[in-house]
Amino acid sequence: MPVAHLPIGVVRRTLDILLVVLIGFVVGILCLARVLPLLTGGTTFVVAGASMEPAIPMGSLVHVAPVAERALAPGDVVSIRVGDEHAVFTHRIVRVATLPDGLYIETRGDANPSVDPSLVPSSAVVGRVALAVPFLGFGVALLGSAQGVALLLALAAMLLAGIWLLESAEDDQREAVHRHASEGIARSPGEAVGDAGLQP
Repeated sequence: MPVAHLPIGVVRRTLDILLVVLIGFVVGILCLARVLPLLTGGTTFVVAGASMEPAIPMGSLVHVAPVAERALAPGDVVSIRVGDEHAVFTHRIVRVATLPDGLYIETRGDANPSVDPSLVPSSAVVGRVALAVPFLGFGVALLGSAQGVALLLALAAMLLAGIWLLESAEDDQREAVHRHASEGIARSPGEAVGDAGLQP
């Protein structure tokens, strides 16, 4: 490849890679957030707090799989739905207790200095964490808003436009080099005859 082609070619290939990464990012999020729950019967959540760091950073996407109440054990990380608003939080089980009215669990966030203030009935457990992907939850939040979708579409359009313009510039450069080379070949015989006439 001629040296003149290198900068445009490098930039175009970089934009190609960025576009593939963007598409892979969106497809990956959709698979984890929508397809995986359908296949496993589980649920995905975005971790909105830092109570489980460093194991599960804030903004992680967690997939929880259904688990039998009697299978719950200390050390399991579970997502629990509690309260009138059915808020979901994800913490680690530190103790399982059998009380007269059923099975209860005591939980604590890894980053918290003490256990959660009250025992939670095991029936409140949505599932046990089977997969946690750091920071991918931010992508889910992005795709979950109209502004986020518009931003990603605009970014994809910009990358496609840049790739198209650079491909056109590369084609123009190749044509110019080919034309210059053809003109040089066409001039060579005449120049050779002229040089020969100067010889004594």
